[in-house]
Amino acid sequence: MSAMDLDNDVSTVLAVLRSESEAPELINILYQLEDFYERKLWHQLTQVLDEFYYSLDKSIVSPTLKFKIYSLFITQFQSKLNPIKVVDFLLESFVKSEETLEKLVGLKQDFLTQIKKEHNFKDEDDPEYKQMIDEDEAIIYIDLQIARYNLILNKLNESEEILSRLAPKFESSNINLNKKINAAYYLTKCEYCKIIENYNDYYTNGLLYLSSVPTLNEEEKVKVCYELCVAALLGDKIYNFGELILHDILQVISQESSQYNWLYNLIQNLNSGDLHEFNKWLDVAFKRSPMLTKYELFLKQKIIIMALLELISKKPTTNKQLSFKEISEFTGTPVNDVEHLIIKCFSLKLIQGYINQIDELLIITWIQPRILNLNQVKTLYNHLVDWDSQVDKLAKTVYASGGTVWAGI
Repeated sequence: MSAMDLDNDVSTVLAVLRSESEAPELINILYQLEDFYERKLWHQLTQVLDEFYYSLDKSIVSPTLKFKIYSLFITQFQSKLNPIKVVDFLLESFVKSEETLEKLVGLKQDFLTQIKKEHNFKDEDDPEYKQMIDEDEAIIYIDLQIARYNLILNKLNESEEILSRLAPKFESSNINLNKKINAAYYLTKCEYCKIIENYNDYYTNGLLYLSSVPTLNEEEKVKVCYELCVAALLGDKIYNFGELILHDILQVISQESSQYNWLYNLIQNLNSGDLHEFNKWLDVAFKRSPMLTKYELFLKQKIIIMALLELISKKPTTNKQLSFKEISEFTGTPVNDVEHLIIKCFSLKLIQGYINQIDELLIITWIQPRILNLNQVKTLYNHLVDWDSQVDKLAKTVYASGGTVWAGI
């Protein structure tokens, strides 16, 4: 097909779509698409496509119309556009996951063919060609979307293979990819972790996703916040909730009117080690989210660990020493099980110290830093005031005892 035939075909496609449209704003956009296409103003055309796909009212832009714009219009000159944008337009244009995955695989092949043609590569085994496609952001981005749709279609092995292959790019500080690609990786990784119930990795990748994604609508914020909080609760290596508590995302469920306010209260009371309040909200959680009931034993063990950390924090800095009886009474743990609780905290690297088994004492030399609430900050402040007072007394005692020595120096 000649360039003139192609132009005529595009014009015909857009003319037909205009004739089928009634909304003035949609007709105007279709005219703009034709104008920018004919003048080869690809950047401006991309901006109008963005408006078409993301800004127009959904009642005006039907899934069928999106499909037609992509299949009959964009595919005819996709090599002129930003390839990452083309991938995004494709994702918006197909409803069925199977068809979307098929089109993504086909589009990736188009990208590879275009790279070979532009750089005159004859052999796919050419090391320079392999390096080029390995570093090409559009190829990385479309691979991540292929991995995500494999997950949607329950093809875990195919998705895991792609994620494992690409992981070094996101773990290395020497490779700088744009935030959109980072967000795509961490989102796909989160979805994978969710399926295999790896809550520790979900929590880590979820926070990285939030740091990469530019904006989220309210529905997306609530969804991400809910899943992050659940991961924080169920992760067996997560005992520091500072990043989540300090993040704005948590505020979307903080209001009493929120359907997930119970989850907000669980996280806050878990962080503060408040055994009574946590268990109160846990009863609410089991009614609101029955899936949590199968983790009841683990969650009750987790709050006991956090309660022990809170008890240690309350101890004066100069005397981080607790009796087994004191630990038992504060955490509700039988005295015979206290040593096991302490060893568990040692193994999780939440505390350092040693056990005096004869006197049944725990001596603490270090506790993992964590985010404090207002009451915990007040306790810390009192510790500092007490420490300052003791230092002052020590200084006066030393001065009084050795005044003549100081005078002679």
